[in-house]
Amino acid sequence: MVNRIEIERLLQSKKMKELWQTIQQELPQLHFYEENDSWEEARIDHLENYISECNTLLCKCNFQEISIKDLYTYLSSYSFEVFCKQDLLETENTEIVIDESEREYIVKELEMSEDEYKQRCKTYDILEVANRSIDYYLLTKHPDILLEYYKLQGYEEPEQMFKNKMKLYSMCKR
Repeated sequence: MVNRIEIERLLQSKKMKELWQTIQQELPQLHFYEENDSWEEARIDHLENYISECNTLLCKCNFQEISIKDLYTYLSSYSFEVFCKQDLLETENTEIVIDESEREYIVKELEMSEDEYKQRCKTYDILEVANRSIDYYLLTKHPDILLEYYKLQGYEEPEQMFKNKMKLYSMCKR
């Protein structure tokens, strides 16, 4: 079971904030959200769900669950820092394709144009580092679980996503 207070501490930790500042300074071509504490609950909810879903998959295979303590260890790792930066750059360079079913939701429910939506998808937040720490943990300990997670999420090309992430991980570990 994931503890929300531990997640909050991770997001507010000095190491997390320092790494996030470094990424912002070294990738000025990307767009970043201004720090906004009103989003903290949503960030915590997102991470709690992500970790819980991964832990469910890990438990099915009798693997140890992800602990927040495990994620802290990556925040001071140079290979993790490189992984985060490269993954953000790859995300930035990925074209966002909006299909017909999404278009109506974006325009009517979210009340934004397709261009506004695409820009928002390519504006980053400290949550990006936390998400990538979970990816990095899984790639390090149980890569097959990350692939299963991608499949569970219904991503269009989970195998290709996984191959790309694994290739990036391997490159950063050298």
